[in-house]
Amino acid sequence: MVISSLKLVESDLLRVEEQLVTLLEKRGGVLKGPAEMMFRGGGKRLRPALVLLSCRLFGPQPESAISIAAAVEMVHGASLIHDDVIDDTDLRRGQPTMKALSGNRIAVLLGDLLLCQALLAVAELDRVVLVQVVSQAVADMTAGQILELRQQGNVETQVADYLRMIEGKTAALMEAGCRLGALLTGATPAEVEACGQFGLNLGMAFQISDDVLDIWGDPDKLGKPTGSDLRERKYTLPFLYAYQQSLKPQRNLVRQLLTQESLEPGAMQALVQWMDQNHSREHAIELAEKYVQQARAALRQTPDGPTRTTLEELLDYVVNREH
Repeated sequence: MVISSLKLVESDLLRVEEQLVTLLEKRGGVLKGPAEMMFRGGGKRLRPALVLLSCRLFGPQPESAISIAAAVEMVHGASLIHDDVIDDTDLRRGQPTMKALSGNRIAVLLGDLLLCQALLAVAELDRVVLVQVVSQAVADMTAGQILELRQQGNVETQVADYLRMIEGKTAALMEAGCRLGALLTGATPAEVEACGQFGLNLGMAFQISDDVLDIWGDPDKLGKPTGSDLRERKYTLPFLYAYQQSLKPQRNLVRQLLTQESLEPGAMQALVQWMDQNHSREHAIELAEKYVQQARAALRQTPDGPTRTTLEELLDYVVNREH
């Protein structure tokens, strides 16, 4: 599924899909079948699109951009597979996860395989800086996942910890994709940095929006039930805002609701009502929009034209999307 604002690179995103298949045919080994199944599940393809668009900001898109975009999507795919194992998730985008289809052991190995093949695909371009960018993103994503696990179930988690978490888990790879695209077309160091800052702030806004949708979104459009983070005792920005603004009696009531082994509909409804009373949704969206403004400021340091317009439209999508 291609986001409507990404029509500019739609044909090249199809080539990225073909490249993914080619890489798996060439190197997938015994895990080729499960890997192909995973990528047939679709997705927004936002991260490879950022690679392609960042290239086009500075000139003609080199052929190597397709391979780099495919590698970035493989890293993203690996992170989703590992997340599903860690979170014991059986459904993603309305479809069974690799963990549900093949079990934890195959899923973990498949995630490892995708990470290795992504790094090999980048290394084939024989530019150390590109490998460094991808490797740093993988390290940051892992650190973000570790921080999330350490904070899981902790209602006293600070907003600053949450922000560090999503910077690693989500924003790091978007930042890397934008840096890679700029590096491929010989952008200046200042332009590469501007692209990186655009991707970082876009990623922060994207994840905050995702966490808002997890509470107030439409389950039919999301392809999953709402409230999954709360059920897993992952306390995201809307919850943390409400909790930190609440007085002790309210906090005690919230902790009591959360002691239920499985949040019943009544308990979930009470928690959402409590967050509404504390204007959590509005506060979270306000912060997401601040990140969007920082992304716009970074984008203004890149050449004007149709590609920059597309990236500006993408920022509007991030804060207004429904899935």
